[in-house]
Amino acid sequence: MFSGPILVIAFLSVAHLIISQDEDLEREKISKHPHFRLWTFPVLVDGPFGIVSGAEFIGIILFVVFIIMAVYVYTIRNLNLLSEISLPTKDQSVWMLELTGLRFGMLGLLCMAFLFLPVARGSVLLRLIDIPFDYAVRYHVWLGNLTILLFTLHGLFYVIGWAIQGRLRHELLAWKSTGIAHLPGVISLLVGLMMWVTSLNPVKKQYFELFFYTHQLYIIFVVFLAMHVGDFIFSIAAGGIFLFILDRFLRFCQSRRTVDVLSAKCLSCGTVELVLSKPENLRYNALNFILLQVRELSWLQWHPISVSSSPLDGKCHLSVVIKVFGEWTAKLRENILSMSEAEPLEDLPLQHHNKITASVEGPYGPELPYHFMYENLILVAGGIGISPFMSLLRDILHRTREGKPCPATNILIIWAVKKSDELPLFSNFDMESICPFFSNKLNIKTCIYVTQESEPPLEEGKLPKAMNFAVSPVSTGCGMSVLVGTGNNLCVLIFGGPVIGLWHLWGIRNCAREEYENDNIIKQEPAQNNETMPLKDLTNNNPKSSATIVNGKRPDFKEIFESVSKNWGHVDVGVILCGPWNLLSGVAKEIRSHSLKRQSNHPILHFNRYGLDI
Repeated sequence: MFSGPILVIAFLSVAHLIISQDEDLEREKISKHPHFRLWTFPVLVDGPFGIVSGAEFIGIILFVVFIIMAVYVYTIRNLNLLSEISLPTKDQSVWMLELTGLRFGMLGLLCMAFLFLPVARGSVLLRLIDIPFDYAVRYHVWLGNLTILLFTLHGLFYVIGWAIQGRLRHELLAWKSTGIAHLPGVISLLVGLMMWVTSLNPVKKQYFELFFYTHQLYIIFVVFLAMHVGDFIFSIAAGGIFLFILDRFLRFCQSRRTVDVLSAKCLSCGTVELVLSKPENLRYNALNFILLQVRELSWLQWHPISVSSSPLDGKCHLSVVIKVFGEWTAKLRENILSMSEAEPLEDLPLQHHNKITASVEGPYGPELPYHFMYENLILVAGGIGISPFMSLLRDILHRTREGKPCPATNILIIWAVKKSDELPLFSNFDMESICPFFSNKLNIKTCIYVTQESEPPLEEGKLPKAMNFAVSPVSTGCGMSVLVGTGNNLCVLIFGGPVIGLWHLWGIRNCAREEYENDNIIKQEPAQNNETMPLKDLTNNNPKSSATIVNGKRPDFKEIFESVSKNWGHVDVGVILCGPWNLLSGVAKEIRSHSLKRQSNHPILHFNRYGLDI
């Protein structure tokens, strides 16, 4: 009765996704009449909840109203019970405290029924309503804070009541074989408080590893909670926990496989590019991301990395671009450089002093990419945030060249960087080589803001030289597993030992074929052009595909949106953002302001955040 409904919905969701996943994208209709959408309209920007859309704001209000109403109803019910029984005033106070604590505990369990659903990375429930895991994590944070608050009140009211009666120590250490066991509840609450304290933003930002490792204590939290309340009451939250455990089991099996790193490149702009092997039947979308582990660096650390390639770039590989920022990424760059001398790749033979052993979870991300939802796009990136947009642009260009359905036609790229030495990251991206004469069908404009340089350090309009150091290949293994991730449904429906065994045999059988195909990919890969690239070559010098570089200035989004309003007219515009918090909040405020003051002939801006808040 408690867990059945959510499990039924989950398995029906699998069936729905299997039936609908092969539908032609041409059936995706874009409304010809622009309109507001609560899901993409930012209502709250600065506050404890971060950037909250209209739909999320309504959900928060409803949930808060539910909690307040439940507390009110339970309080009235408790008072009615006390009025029917004649007890001394002290006993009435103790009983009221314990009844109130009991009600808070029940509300906490109701919140726990949903607590684990947003962190099931391959959750079919999230995919059914097309909420990416990286976005849904915030719901877990909100529910986690509320759950711990309710459980803390639950324990506090009982502790006060026991202290009044003078039996606090006896009750805290009680562990009954039947009914409610108090000591496991105390242990579970203490562990929960420890997880909560280390997840607060100041602690999480300064000591992320402490937060990460402490959060693994959720196993103790859940087990001792089950011992505290018993199997019947625990079943209120068991459905969501079961789906999370299933997802965690499949992810564990997927992450055990060693994945081929077909090539590794270090760019002079402080980034690393890895090309990873994948099987042909692994589906992913533009704006997906993976979780990457490099065993030579750490056996415990998993880092979320955006995919920079398009699904149409190749059937047997995908690429990621990693910004060198922090100890882990610095060690990764050192390992790659140690395999090659500090000279261009074509001048030196390969040297295999070290290797990179990679494991992968995912891919994860939107079920339907954003460029299938809008004809008009504004891509706003900060620093390395341009990487996922390169995947999106690649996909649009491939689809345009091959005549596949892709609604996006007007694209404005706003990229903010601190220094001009980051520009080669985008200068190596040659649109013309992917889709010749793409400007006949697409209107792509790029505006790059170099915020910390008042004057361009360029000569004759040329970008800084992009020096690439590469090693290929750097490990031996197989393509990443298809066990979980975007688009994989059958493994969620059918699970357990037989599936894992068949998956393992299938992987061994196909490993040799994948290795042969990947070797061919490496041989066929053209040499990178390390020459200085003129800005006009980057933009094809075409009025429909133009780029400008602005120095010493941040993007003025009010001015940008006013310009878009004049040029694009009354249309839906998807604004997709990937970057630091100040960039996201600034754009969200301008979108909200524009939406409230817009005229009838102006576009409707839709806020879509791409981020890896894991």
